Amino acid sequence: MFRPFRALLFAGLAAFAAAGSTHGGQYPAPQWDQAGSRPADGRLSVMTYNIKGLPWPVALGREAALSDIADRLALLRRSGRQPHVILLQEAFTPEAAEIAARAGYLHVAHGPDAAQPSAMVAGSADRPYLAEARWDRGEGIGKQLGSGLQILSDYPISRIDRMAFPDFACAGFDCLANKGVLIAHLTVPGFDRPVSIVNTHLNARAAAGVSIDRSQRAYARQVGLMMQFVAAHVPAGQPMVLGGDMNIGKDARRADLFFTRFAQAGMNFIGPHLGGARRALAQSACTDAAMRRDLLFASGKAKDWLFARDARDQPLPVAAAHVPFGSEPGGTSLSDHFGYVIDYALTAPIRVATRDQVGETL
Repeated sequence: MFRPFRALLFAGLAAFAAAGSTHGGQYPAPQWDQAGSRPADGRLSVMTYNIKGLPWPVALGREAALSDIADRLALLRRSGRQPHVILLQEAFTPEAAEIAARAGYLHVAHGPDAAQPSAMVAGSADRPYLAEARWDRGEGIGKQLGSGLQILSDYPISRIDRMAFPDFACAGFDCLANKGVLIAHLTVPGFDRPVSIVNTHLNARAAAGVSIDRSQRAYARQVGLMMQFVAAHVPAGQPMVLGGDMNIGKDARRADLFFTRFAQAGMNFIGPHLGGARRALAQSACTDAAMRRDLLFASGKAKDWLFARDARDQPLPVAAAHVPFGSEPGGTSLSDHFGYVIDYALTAPIRVATRDQVGETL
């Protein structure tokens, strides 16, 4: 009986926390030592990680965990094992925004901030949906947080494309954040064209706090809009990695919708059996037993995905997999998601940034 009250309190607390902590997740980066980066050895390593960088009091005690994430990434760099590219979701707070600099990433792209409007106009089919907005579930009261999306890169970023989902493509508490799509086009030495990295975080299902039908409708609109945006901003014949928190989960309707839409767009490197984690497990590319268990768990949850293609629109070969952020020794984890890395095999030699190169935060 107290659910509506709790929902209203959540929305108010989220707005209060957002006003006091972040506006779009963009902060001046502190100066940290940029440790040397390892040679790529013909590989492109990519990590996806929902870090649960939510503001207080929506999430409690996240400062220490986010600091530990930054410290571990810095340690990986010092040992020459850092991912070349990281896709972060829920990077809302100042502590989350500091991860890139503390971990030594010279190039950072941010997704839509709280102020970025959507360029899409509601059609006749969208207006009834908007008319039924639940303000006590965070709908129709404005964006209190940015997208929480970041792309961290050892390679220079030549261009960034951003899209914010419109109000008719969000449901429930997810509408408090300006979710959308972030594309960073990387200049990778040895390649005559950019490598495009796509990061997104799609609408939750039951956790959105509204009916399943409503969250499913928003999800369908988001997938369609993302597919169109990616097709418009990543040319055919350009290598691409697409990943993030897709929030598919165990929902067969969501899985069918997601993979069907991208298949219809001719993006044949995106399929349920072509996710990086599933391919790594199928070919035993994760050799550490504990990490393999964590990768199996992440793959089974079916929320965090990575897909990659080459210039011929063929799936990039998976060379190895690692789980730097899985089960901790005490049985806990640093987030409610695991952060895993897929090493993709490339056909051209590439290099990564060193401490002597000048970085830019975009």
